[in-house]
Amino acid sequence: MRSGPERRSRRRWWSRWLRWLPGQARRRRERETEEFVALLRQASALLQAGRRPERVWVELSGLYEPCPGGPDGPGGPRRPASRAGCCLHHVLVAADLEIMLGGEPFAAVEAPGQGRHWRQLDGCLAVSHHAGIPLGGLLERLADALEEGQDAQQARDAAAAGPRSTAQLLGFLPLAGIAMTALVGGPPTELLAGPLGWLVIGTGVGLAVIGHLWTRVLIRRSEETT
Repeated sequence: MRSGPERRSRRRWWSRWLRWLPGQARRRRERETEEFVALLRQASALLQAGRRPERVWVELSGLYEPCPGGPDGPGGPRRPASRAGCCLHHVLVAADLEIMLGGEPFAAVEAPGQGRHWRQLDGCLAVSHHAGIPLGGLLERLADALEEGQDAQQARDAAAAGPRSTAQLLGFLPLAGIAMTALVGGPPTELLAGPLGWLVIGTGVGLAVIGHLWTRVLIRRSEETT
């Protein structure tokens, strides 16, 4: 039976390879956005329940499991949030330390998740502090905006799915043609023996380039209309 560290090592190995599969990057961004929206709504709920804004992050950190060897764990001393990008727990704990030191808790955070989300969160903190706007309401509006943006992106992806599949099909057609000529007894080398063959190849390459450019135009138009 494999030990816990060995199982975690195997999961990390598989995750590194799976991230290169088609669509994995998009699904990872969607999952990160959903986790960040959930964090915003949890913080907003605590603030509306009467929690102090400067203590809400360390309270939220208890809801997330810390990764082994984090900045406040056995792997090293506590670090600022900008360098504690290993997991949500350690980022939130480091943000509490940054607040006590009088700094900006999330301005330089790039992970986990997407860096722009953390900068938007830090902007909400700055607006609430300088303008006196309740932070809970700002976090709710930010969560709503992120969800609306994700819905719009999914609509754009759905609209562009058809042109993308067409582009992929056009890209495989030349290879399929060469394979079919080889099956019927016409090696590709014979096609290059005369000027007619080069003319056919040049025409095919030109049509493939035109088709690729046209499908890119279709994809761009489908994204603009959503």
